[in-house]
Amino acid sequence: MKILIAEDQAISREVLVKMLSGLCQIEAFGSGQEALKAFEVAFEKSEPFQMMILDVSMPGMSGIDLLKAIRAYEHKKDLPKEDRAKTLMFTSYADKDTVISCYRAGCDDYAIKPFNRKVIVEKIKKFGFTIESDSHNEAEGGQEESKEKTMGQMVSDAIADFKRGKIDIPALPNIVQELQDIISSPNASVTDMAKIIENDTAISIKLIIAANSPFYKGVEKTKDVKMAINRLGLDVTQSIVAAIANKGLYETKNASIKSLMDKIWMHSFANAHCAREIAKKVSSMGYEKAYVKGLIHDVGATLLIKNIGDNTPQNADININELINAVFEVHASFGGVLFNKWNFSKDFVNVATLHEWNRYNEKTEQEILIVNLADFLSYKIGYGFFNKEITEISEIESASLLGLTENDITIICEKAEKTVEEASEAFAKF
Repeated sequence: MKILIAEDQAISREVLVKMLSGLCQIEAFGSGQEALKAFEVAFEKSEPFQMMILDVSMPGMSGIDLLKAIRAYEHKKDLPKEDRAKTLMFTSYADKDTVISCYRAGCDDYAIKPFNRKVIVEKIKKFGFTIESDSHNEAEGGQEESKEKTMGQMVSDAIADFKRGKIDIPALPNIVQELQDIISSPNASVTDMAKIIENDTAISIKLIIAANSPFYKGVEKTKDVKMAINRLGLDVTQSIVAAIANKGLYETKNASIKSLMDKIWMHSFANAHCAREIAKKVSSMGYEKAYVKGLIHDVGATLLIKNIGDNTPQNADININELINAVFEVHASFGGVLFNKWNFSKDFVNVATLHEWNRYNEKTEQEILIVNLADFLSYKIGYGFFNKEITEISEIESASLLGLTENDITIICEKAEKTVEEASEAFAKF
């Protein structure tokens, strides 16, 4: 049988292709437009696809829009309903409205990421297809499936725990949102901000320590929260508090993923500094706001990995690469859901949900472009996290839409790399 895959994320696409390798003929595409063209060409050549696996959320043409276009094409060709391509839709977070939209568009079934080989094979058989097999792939597939089930199921279980209210949401959302509300007010004051920060003794102490560190230190030693705010300013104070609060998310009781949590912290920290430098160059939104968004853009991945680490026995064998890939497939959508749950404003939700896209247009919100580019640049300066290849600047659409040249990017990277190295010392003891 012949399967068409449409998945915009290269990592997820590679995982899916590898998963189905040897079972059927596969053609995979990174956009809805490419997949639609391939479907039409195959049909015209009398070599049609019998099945499609489509990601619901893709930039440009979503999986749902792609399915609508294909169903319209099949109708135009007078293809009987029973002969049309069977379609399995994949979504990172199966809310009721998304599922209904998938079925209305003409899908035959849906599944929830992260990808699970056993689930996909069962869906293929449910559609009435007989899949190819060979002894080599079956031998490897059994082992791979066992590992995949472990990693994928751990991530799925963490999301299920969140839905059931079992994940303990940390203090980060409250204090970051409260400070954001104050700064957004035309009557924002040092006293108002100090009252919020002083409610958390640990953060208050750490703010004072950070303010006295070599990176932030002024002429006079900072003795209390108000003094720190007066010297640093409201915006910079918000950034420091967000970093202090956010760093607490990366603590884990599981020694086997401690280094992983340290790595994602540095990725988030670097992303924040890159976002700040980009915003200084192009943004009217305020570069400290860009810093905060860059800092917490991957909160979905952070909380999933933390939950898995805290609920996994110390002696458990965790395949880190498979865990990272499984988390990657769902972290953006999950992060958006978290920000919605925490009643963050829509701009935070959109940054979390859309920052991993690789296609944007002139209507895309500037902060999404900034955080997307900052994410790429964090890899470029040595603070990557997911198993992504470093992309050439000329191929990064967000850089082009922000009007940045390669020289601009070089300067931004140099400044960000320097500040990450210096500022990280201020937070190393927290």
